[in-house]
Amino acid sequence: MADNVIINGLDQGKLNEVLESFKTQEVFEAVTGPWKSRVVWQSGFRVKAYMRQHVVEMDEPEGLTATDTATSAHEQLLSAMGSCMAVGFVLNATKRGIAIHDFEIAMEGSFDNIRKWAGVEDSGNPGYGGITAKAFVSADADASVLQEIWDLAVEGSPVTQTVKRGTTVTADFEAV
Repeated sequence: MADNVIINGLDQGKLNEVLESFKTQEVFEAVTGPWKSRVVWQSGFRVKAYMRQHVVEMDEPEGLTATDTATSAHEQLLSAMGSCMAVGFVLNATKRGIAIHDFEIAMEGSFDNIRKWAGVEDSGNPGYGGITAKAFVSADADASVLQEIWDLAVEGSPVTQTVKRGTTVTADFEAV
């Protein structure tokens, strides 16, 4: 495919070069991580997360005596999964030269037992018991090709696979 062909807002030739560079150990190690975020409490249930040069604010709904000034961490988890799958979908469509006209993912989840988070029960899973993602797409390909690209996006999503497969979390503590 020709260089400088812009599909879905991406230079297809440059994208292919970047993806090819992942085969080198140096680039592989650079994109593998570690990725970092620093979360700083502000007041009430408000926090700020610092990632590279970006800042994201988080809060809880007003019903929890919070100020509802921003989305919650659990809503951002759903959004992070959706965003990661969207990037994978666009990447795989662009690699194939498929133009996307409209694309949206509806994410949804419900907690198994939020009472554990609240400290009023000792057992159960306070997290999402399940998460659903439904993609809606209009693109220059038939439904079977778009389904194949969607499957690649879900299976290739680092965020989705981290949640889906479970990840060891080591939580340390230091009083200062």
